[in-house]
Amino acid sequence: MPDNEKRNSDNATAEAKTPTTIASTLTLFQVEQSLVLLAESAEEEGLTPELEQALVRYMEGAVEKRDRVAEFILFCEGMAGLAKSEVKRLQARQKHFEATGERVAAMVLRVLDFLGVTRLEGKTHTLKKRKCPASVKILEEDKIPAAYKRITLTLPLPEWQALVGGIPENLRKAVVGSIRKQEISLDLESIKQALNMEEKIDGADLAVNKFTLHVG
Repeated sequence: MPDNEKRNSDNATAEAKTPTTIASTLTLFQVEQSLVLLAESAEEEGLTPELEQALVRYMEGAVEKRDRVAEFILFCEGMAGLAKSEVKRLQARQKHFEATGERVAAMVLRVLDFLGVTRLEGKTHTLKKRKCPASVKILEEDKIPAAYKRITLTLPLPEWQALVGGIPENLRKAVVGSIRKQEISLDLESIKQALNMEEKIDGADLAVNKFTLHVG
């Protein structure tokens, strides 16, 4: 079989590389150094015309360089996915070790009580029973007076404004003054629906003719 036909056959049967596969098999030494430099420069300086021209020249070169670009993007996406998974794994690991440490510490306290001592000496460490500062122990939450509770509500801003505006001024000032934390977020889905219905919304517009890159 001619070399060209063999290469075409191999390409046809090869499985598409996923971002995770790329991230797992591609080392930083295998990533095109010029792409890394371009990406770092774009992060520091923004995508300047000079950087765009540099990328154009890069991709106008050999066909293999276009594959490097695709693999580099897949590598970055895969590393981001692995980092996200690692965060979840480390959080679970943190909770596990915290709970295990607390259980062992509680067991040691029982041992100290059983022995009738407040400390045990080792060669490099001391296990010592120490009194904790006073803390709150909730017995029955339903019986706790409302004055000692806080409520968090999420509702449309106009409804909140109407609610506050409909009460006497002295009470309104008291309510507003008692706010501990206030955060206002945008309901992007409602904004999008309204703009799709051709409603005019000051300060917002639909972003059209926007594209994303698919790496296949």
